[in-house]
Amino acid sequence: MTEPPKKQGLRTLGSPSKPAAPAPKRSKAQEVLAAKATDVLRAEFEKALALKEKLAGEAAESSEQKGRDPRQAEKLRSLVASLEGMSRFAIAMGLLTAAENRAIWSEFMGRGLYEGWR
Repeated sequence: MTEPPKKQGLRTLGSPSKPAAPAPKRSKAQEVLAAKATDVLRAEFEKALALKEKLAGEAAESSEQKGRDPRQAEKLRSLVASLEGMSRFAIAMGLLTAAENRAIWSEFMGRGLYEGWR
């Protein structure tokens, strides 16, 4: 008889069960491209947060609407999808590592990217 697969415990990002990958070795040109990709991605995240704040202001200004505006959430979803696409492209092109990308996402999630969105 075969044994059932062993269930592993929940592992959170950065848990000690798996050491962090070392920083990739990059040439000078690759370092410049990685820095530029990081700057461009951060700028897009900044634009997304600014648009999110603008959408929230528009929703708050409208006295007829109560609670969460589904159109606002839909617009935010499209912004997040755009950011996800840019992130995947940067990783696929080797411009950023998954860890570098995760760091940018964590920063902007901490700044409220997903707040008010369900």
